Amino acid sequence: MAAQVLANCQRPLTSRQPVTCNRAKPSPTAVCSLRTPPSPQVDLHRAQFLGHYGAAQPCSRCSSGMVTEAASVSDASTSQKLVDQDLTPILNAQGLIQPVIPEGTQASVFAIYDDKKKLQYVGFSKDLYNSLRTVFSRRPDKAFFYKVCHLNRLDQQEMIDLRTAWFEECGGPPPGNKLAMERNLWQQPVEAGAISARGRQQAAEAEVVTLMVVITSRGCNEVFVPNPELLAKGQVDFLPATAMTPEELEKQREMLSKMAKATSVVSTVIDGEPATFQIFFQRAMKTNGGYMFDLKINFEEKDTIHRVIVGAEYYDAFGITAEQMVEKTFAFLLAKKLPRRTEGILLSSQFPMNYFSISEVEQMFPDFADWFADQGKLPGDDKFWRFNRIHDYGSVKEDPNVYENRAARA
Repeated sequence: MAAQVLANCQRPLTSRQPVTCNRAKPSPTAVCSLRTPPSPQVDLHRAQFLGHYGAAQPCSRCSSGMVTEAASVSDASTSQKLVDQDLTPILNAQGLIQPVIPEGTQASVFAIYDDKKKLQYVGFSKDLYNSLRTVFSRRPDKAFFYKVCHLNRLDQQEMIDLRTAWFEECGGPPPGNKLAMERNLWQQPVEAGAISARGRQQAAEAEVVTLMVVITSRGCNEVFVPNPELLAKGQVDFLPATAMTPEELEKQREMLSKMAKATSVVSTVIDGEPATFQIFFQRAMKTNGGYMFDLKINFEEKDTIHRVIVGAEYYDAFGITAEQMVEKTFAFLLAKKLPRRTEGILLSSQFPMNYFSISEVEQMFPDFADWFADQGKLPGDDKFWRFNRIHDYGSVKEDPNVYENRAARA
């Protein structure tokens, strides 16, 4: 798999080919559209504008809907406090990086958070989309959420002052700004750590594979192409996204429309409180007896990947679609607060949430049928043999005289 991932990564940028792995991922990949790049007014220090080093180019978003007139650029009347900014997942439900950039934005100050929503790094950007791509590809294990404040002018001192205010608001700089080693990991290309000059490119190519495995495991559908000049130096960074042709933009709009139709918002009840989650059906495969789905669950701002097999008898009996059966099943499983990641060797008491069939849910959880009580009986009610333990056995329940009888016979 490593060789295949590397081969995919090294395709030319114009090919628009996605990087894939042998996990349950959708085959199509979207490439974000681009807005008109702002004319440079000030040459800011490159270490403060991620995504604009070396070969990086300004990225734009045109009229694809990524820029909304409803959004407004921060000014004196808008709160610039970090606590007042929205916490947004870097990857959306479709696995894409699509920040909303208000019209008139000239610069942005952004904060990156890890999966536990702990602040990791604060940076500046003239192109938020490519900056998020850069920090995500360099630190896919750390970059999960972001907050951003957009500015209507390119003023270095204003951004530094805002960053300083955020530091004070948080009680000091986060690790990515405070610690030199961490700061380099966020602001500089990844060092492959080759021992000799001859092994630099080989080590860098191996590092690309390592990064891409983590990136694809996050469910990312962005296209990442390594910078070949940096590979030769033993470093890894990915080229920025470039402008798309009108034909490519139209294809992207069509695909994003299909993705939106494949995404459902589902309600459930957890500990007596209403809750909602998103299901993105990445792929549906017709089988002899029903469907097999590859899908992504977004719940509590965390994504998990699942493969689910649905027998036709489960959705035909209730007059619903296979997708609706899956939605109702996950509403039940999330209500039980089962772990959403199950890998490796599982105990018999653990439910395999990563890969399961609806019939397994029915067999393992007798109360699953209660969720369909108003619609009828589940198909397995008359099929499954349930080997449930209803009696205790062994020495605890044995008659104490048994031991005496055994000793006498011995």
